This record gives sequence, structure tokens and C-alpha cells, in this order.
Amino acid sequence: MARETIEDAQRICAMEAPTGAEGPRGELVARLLAEAGAPAVETDAVGNVIARFGEDDAASPGARPPVVFAAHLDTVFAAGTPIAFVRDGDRLAAPGIGDNSLGVAALLHLARHLAGHPPARPIWLVATVGEEGLGDLRGAKALIADHELAAFVAVEGTMAESLVVGAVGSLRYRVTVRGPGGHSWGDRGTPSAVHALVRMLDAALAVVPADRDDVAFNVGTIAGGTTVNAIAAQASAVLDLRCGDEAALQAIARDVRAAFAAADDGLSVDVEQVGHRPGGALPAGHPLLHCARRARERANLPAADEVASSTDANAAHGAGIPALTVGISTGGNVHRLDEYLDLPPIADGLRALIALADEVSAAAF
Repeated sequence: MARETIEDAQRICAMEAPTGAEGPRGELVARLLAEAGAPAVETDAVGNVIARFGEDDAASPGARPPVVFAAHLDTVFAAGTPIAFVRDGDRLAAPGIGDNSLGVAALLHLARHLAGHPPARPIWLVATVGEEGLGDLRGAKALIADHELAAFVAVEGTMAESLVVGAVGSLRYRVTVRGPGGHSWGDRGTPSAVHALVRMLDAALAVVPADRDDVAFNVGTIAGGTTVNAIAAQASAVLDLRCGDEAALQAIARDVRAAFAAADDGLSVDVEQVGHRPGGALPAGHPLLHCARRARERANLPAADEVASSTDANAAHGAGIPALTVGISTGGNVHRLDEYLDLPPIADGLRALIALADEVSAAAF
């Protein structure tokens, strides 16, 4: 069971899939889902690969909307990044092996199970696009916009020791400052886009509450200027603001944006929102949470910490759809070239995933 899934994960990982260029990996996963016994596999307009199970009576009166199990196809690694697998005892390392090649491989394992044990309600297995970085949950958001869903389960390669029941919201902005530029001596006194951007970033950092442990503000990238002896005519930064409370996120974001409202004379400032991962939480008494807890018991796993994070499930939370995230194994160094998976927990993680699908199939929500 685990060996086949590990092999699937390596095959998927070997096919590069930067955010926005997931097509070849999607084609591979579509073929593998069909080989796993999925009766209907399609690729939608944005590139999501969808395998549908339990839909014999989907058109009948009273048919229930599907429950989605989703794992994202894309990785944070640029095209051309070498993919080398390094086995060290019970660990397997490679760029993207845990985030999220193992999660996608787990969908194949689930497909084999559902092919032999048709669910009592529609269950869709979806390999999504655009989860990482500025992909802005493009695949999950499109799926939710286009279909009525009963619930949404995001599947990640790691996170096996927790149940992610809350969604940490985030807002991303690109700030661009423009001016005339000039020679650092001959045009001294001309306002610099770089200088102005640095001052505004400092002001933005100052308005983010430092006494809240559910808030994070990150200046991810800065670029600008042309050479050491030229006054910068342009400078830009990409910002990530996160908060566990959606209302607080929006309020803090207003203060951050206000820090960029006033530019020096002769400069212009453009603040563009480039991403929003909505926050939210699964209600404590929702049947989906009970299903996930029972699934862990059936797999002989201990009770999990119930935490908040940021995954494809954020898109469902933002749309009012019951959602959570489960993991298959543990690992580390996520988003690094030496990202790794712990292999022994995979078998239990797969058992818990199968048990969750069976619990959901029988649930009344």
C-alpha cells in the first residue's frame, strides 16, 4: 500500500509543476487516475483534474452535491529545478516531495479504493492548480465557483499529526513606487523610489500589531533601481499579511495600505492586491469534523491537535463550505531543495484517508 504510493509520489514529483505551469503534471495525474479505476476523469478550464465517483444517481431528484478531496499539483520551485531523490534511512528527500507530490499520490490510492468500494454519495478527487505563492488558490476557487459542494477536504503530504480545522487568512500586495530618477550627484535632491519605498515599508511594519500571535507580516521581495550611482526611478515590493481572524485581517490591511498612501513630491505609488486567501473555521460540532476524528481512531492514530493553517481549504472556508485539511505523513524543510518525507507514517496516513472517505460516504450532511 505505502510502497505503491511512494512510487507514485516520486513519479509525480519528477514532473516539474511550477505555479501557472502545472499542465504536464496534470496530464500525468489524469492518466494515473484513469489507470487507478476512476470512471470519469476530466480537466476543467483552469487545469484542475477531476475524478468523479458515486455519481450514478447524481441527476436524480434529491441527489446530494459532492464532497471533494483535493491535493494541489503545483510546487514553489521554478522550471528547470533539478529533481534528485535522496533516501536516508526512513526519509526520502526531493524538492516538492511532501508539498505536495505525496498528497496527489494519496488521491491515486483513494481512487483505487473508491473504484472497488463505490461511495454512497458523490465523492470527487481533484488535483488543483495555483495553490502556491501568487497562484491565489486559483484552482480551488474556480472549482467552488463552478460547482455546488457539500464539503471540501484538502490533502497535504505532511501535516499528519494535526487536523487543520481553521484557515489563516492572508492578503498579498505589490507596492510600486515610480519617479523621475536621475544621477546620484548631478540630480541630488530628486526623490528616490527606493528611499521612499523603504520609508513606507518601515511605516507599514510599525502599524502591524506586535502583541498578537495570530498576525504575521512579511516583505517577501524587494526590487528597484538600476545602478549604484543612479537615483532609482522605480522600486517595488511584494507583501504578505496574515491573520487568524478575517475581520482583523481586513482591518490591519487598511492600516498597512494607509502607510503607502502618501508619496514624496514627484513620486507616485501604486498598491495592487495580488492575492487573498480567506480565513475561516469549521464549526466545532460539524459532522465533517466528527468524521475526521473517527477516521483517525479507525486508523489507530492518536487524537490530533486541531489547528489553523493555510491550504486549498481556505477557498472553501471563504465560500461558507465546510472544510478541513488532513495530512498523510510528517516531514520537514518544506519549500527547500532538501524537503523530506518520513516514510513510516505513510501507511497509517493512507488508512486514515480511506477511513475518512468511508465516514464521509455514510454521513448525512
